[in-house]
Amino acid sequence: MIEGFDLVSYHAGVNMAFAEVVGAGCKRLALSSPYDPELVEKMMEPTRVAAETYGVELKVETDLLVSKLFPEDIAKDKTVIMIAQSSEVLDEYKRLKEMKRESAAKGHPAEMELDVARAFGRLLSYSEEKIEALIEKNG
Repeated sequence: MIEGFDLVSYHAGVNMAFAEVVGAGCKRLALSSPYDPELVEKMMEPTRVAAETYGVELKVETDLLVSKLFPEDIAKDKTVIMIAQSSEVLDEYKRLKEMKRESAAKGHPAEMELDVARAFGRLLSYSEEKIEALIEKNG
């Protein structure tokens, strides 16, 4: 990453900042960087402390929702720690994953795939302009 930086400390700081932003209501959901199994184990305790400090929910996600919002392989074989405002936000994410499975069962209709990507972007509290730019870039 940056020569001389401790990787765990760096990611712990990022997750602490995300927990603060989510806890303050600026974002509904934040995603950690994608971690390999060894790093995710190291990140759990500092991220739990951040969650407790700012009153947010965590979910370890080993199968991140694939949508037109991000490159398809962004978290392939990686784990992401989701930092959420509430369990209701995590329930919304779960519904998006169900919607994605339904889309797959129907052959990935373009409009459904766009709906999933846009809803995921809104869950991450991205602006409509940012969502459309990401879809244009990655979709």
